[in-house]
Parts: sequence; C-alpha cells; structure tokens
Amino acid sequence: MKSWFFAVVVAVLHAISLWKHLELAANDLHTDVCVLGGGSGGIGAALAASRYGASVVLVERMGRLGGTSTNAYVCNWEPGPGDAFAREMYDRLQQMNAVTIVSDHNPDRSKGRFGLWLPTAGARYEDTLRRWGRPRTDWRAIVFDPNALARVALELLEETGKCRVLLNTTYQEAHAEGNRVLSIKARPDDGTEYDIHAKVFIDCTGGVHLCRDIGCETMLGPEPASKFNEPSAPEQPDKTLNAISLCYRIRESENPKQAIEPNPPVETWPRSAHVSGLPNGDRIVNTLALLPGWTVFDMGYEKAMDEAKRRAQAHWRWLQGHDAFSGYEFDSFAPTLGIRESHRVVGEYVLTQHDLLAGLPKQTHRDVIAVADHAMDVHGEGGRRVHGELKAPYGIPYRCLIPMGWTNLLAACRGASFSHIAASSCRLSRTIIALGHAAGLAAATAAKEGITVGAVDVRTLQRELGMPLAAWEQ
Repeated sequence: MKSWFFAVVVAVLHAISLWKHLELAANDLHTDVCVLGGGSGGIGAALAASRYGASVVLVERMGRLGGTSTNAYVCNWEPGPGDAFAREMYDRLQQMNAVTIVSDHNPDRSKGRFGLWLPTAGARYEDTLRRWGRPRTDWRAIVFDPNALARVALELLEETGKCRVLLNTTYQEAHAEGNRVLSIKARPDDGTEYDIHAKVFIDCTGGVHLCRDIGCETMLGPEPASKFNEPSAPEQPDKTLNAISLCYRIRESENPKQAIEPNPPVETWPRSAHVSGLPNGDRIVNTLALLPGWTVFDMGYEKAMDEAKRRAQAHWRWLQGHDAFSGYEFDSFAPTLGIRESHRVVGEYVLTQHDLLAGLPKQTHRDVIAVADHAMDVHGEGGRRVHGELKAPYGIPYRCLIPMGWTNLLAACRGASFSHIAASSCRLSRTIIALGHAAGLAAATAAKEGITVGAVDVRTLQRELGMPLAAWEQ
C-alpha cells in the first residue's frame, strides 16, 4: 500500500515538474527580430521587418503604442520630409476623421504668447513635407488624435501576421556574448517572464536602455567643442538637456470649470505654449520648456512628474485667462512626460552639426537612409546657443543606427548616434519613423541572410526605402 502511495506521489511531482518545464519553455520566445520600444521608431521597425517576411516580437512597457506621440500627447508631425509609413497611417487616420492639417492661426501673437495651430482648409499631406526655406506663415503640420494613432499602429502590425506585440511589458535585462546580443528578459504586468531570443535586436527606447545595459558607449548632454568641432558647441560640457514638457488636453464647455492655483503656489512655468486643434474640437497644449531636461535624472521620474503637473496646472490657469481659451476646461494630463533628450549611443558614425549645416548637396555619405530638415531646436536654456533654421535638408547615414562594434544590434530612436546638437533636429516623429523603417528592413535582411547588420547592402536598402540614389551615384 505504501509503495503504491509513494508511486502516485512521485508521479504527481514528476507531472508538476514537467508542467513547470513546459510552461517555462512556452515563455521562451524565438524570433527573427526583437524590437524593444513601441514608439515612432519601434512602429516603423516592427512594421518594416514583419512586412519583409521576418518574424517579429515588439516589447512595449506602456498599454498602447506610439511613445511620445500618443502617451505624451505630442500628437503632431511638424513640417518636414515624411516616411511612407507615416503617409499610410495618415490615410487611415483620415478615414477615421482623426487627423487634420493645421497652420498657425496666431502668427503675430496678437492673441497671446502661444502658437494656435488649427485646421487649414484645402491643405494636403504633400503640403506638410517641407520646412526648410519656407516662411513660418507657410508651414503646414499634421495633428492627430493620440488614441486613434495607437489603434492604427496596432492594426497595421497585426495585419502583417508576423508581429507579436507585447504591451504592458517591461524590459528587464539582456544577455550578450562578445559583440552579439543573444536574448532579453521582459516581464508583462501579469508577472509572466519572457526570455526572447532573436537574430537581430533593435533598440527603439527613448533612453537606449538595451544599448546601455550591454555596455555600448553613450553620450549625454552637450559635447564640448573639442569633441566634434561644432560651431555651436560649448567650450566645456555643461548640464544642459533639451527641456521637458507635460502636455495636457482641454475641451470646450458651455460652463467651463475655472483652473485653480496649485497648492503650494508655483512661481516658475513658461509663459508660452504650442496649442494644437484636434479634429473633434479639443485642444492639446504643449507647455514647451516646462522642466529643465536634467530634472528626471536629478529628481527621479515620479517626482519630476509631480512637479510637472503642478507647473502645468499653473500654466493652464495662466492660459485660460486668454480670450482664446476662456471657453475651455481641463480634460487630462498626458500619461507620460514629453522628454526630448536623454542618452544617445555612439555609433559607427555620429551625426553632427556639420551634417546639418552642409545639407544633402555637400554631404559625402553614400549610406543615407533618411532625410530631415527640422531646425536645430533646443528648448530651455540650451536654446540660447542651439537654434536656427536650416538652408537645406540633410541626410542621416545608416551607420548612425549601428552601435559601435555590435553585429546584431541597431538603434532607431532619438537615442541613435547623434551629437547633442544634431539630436535637437532629427528627434521629430516622422524622422524617427523613417529611421525605424530603415532599421526594420536592415534587421530582416540580416536575419534572413545570416549576416551582420553592418554587412547589409545599403544600396538595396536605399532602393527598398525609395531613396533618390542618383545623388550618391555621381
């Protein structure tokens, strides 16, 4: 009888052990490409790689895709060259009546110190594709509902049938050997832990967390003039980062609730704003330089968010006092801070102010995979030194996406290989979508052919991206 009992116990324990082993194995994911971060770059990378035939796992810590564009309410694409994926998303948003083309309806600032970017009749997507050489009064930008963009991005990825999207999933750590990343650990909110093994990894997090975790060389803040010999760089590095915003949403009301002063009172907040009109009549208010860029590093994220909300409350009380907003009331804060700059990786090439000033006509790179033309634009104290519209668009080389020395890793985000000054220009959403697009195609190619990311044929990549090759064939 005892032997029978012990046999049953042993069988049960063996079954439990086997079940746990199978459960662990089920959480051991193998894929061609792993994209970390579902912001603008992550969407572009995952969509490009999966459409090119690669299996993709996309890891995003928030509950929806879009990054700063959706979770920080920076729901606009400023004038400048537009990636094909951006146009595709625009077309879908247009079908949902969730996007509009805007221009500044307060150009002389007669209504107050704010830009009032409202729908412009008759404007086309093509009117938004150039900034350089045009007067500000002739700029056209795109504003979309952040919730709608998140849905569109997810729909596009799901339609590929090749991309598994893990939302509410936090990156934990990476496992690397030599100059290759082998796997990462990621944990959803439900406590499950995934080991994700991939042939190629793309870091699309704003702070290049994967790159930093495995020891890639990175930069933070302004580089001294001696580093890249940039005309606008300081002689000595200083503690300046592009400033942080906290955007908020307001809505029309027949009897609007009046904003109250924060307790304790706030003395410091920007007396300016960039206000965008959504298709449904709501407004998104970008507070611009609300917090110094180093605040998150000095205070930690949670305390920085608390301070940002206090300043944004004071900001709204100030803004509601203008006639243009007296019929509006507060709706919501953006779920996340609008962070413009953090760590940047050192890649096979570092884009600098020299590239921005030279423009495409004078650049000699043969591996350009994206074009941008946004101004050098540092908000806050750094803006006294770094600012200015460009005379021509410039190209971003593929080498900027390859962290120095790594063979199966790319970075496609604001933390790619840019100097502090260059990053102030090419951090805009449509540019980052284009970088993700290029990175996704390159990663899928490397995975399919069993080669390093540095060995990808750039001419083929450029043709797939629709880049004008004639400029580099002279």
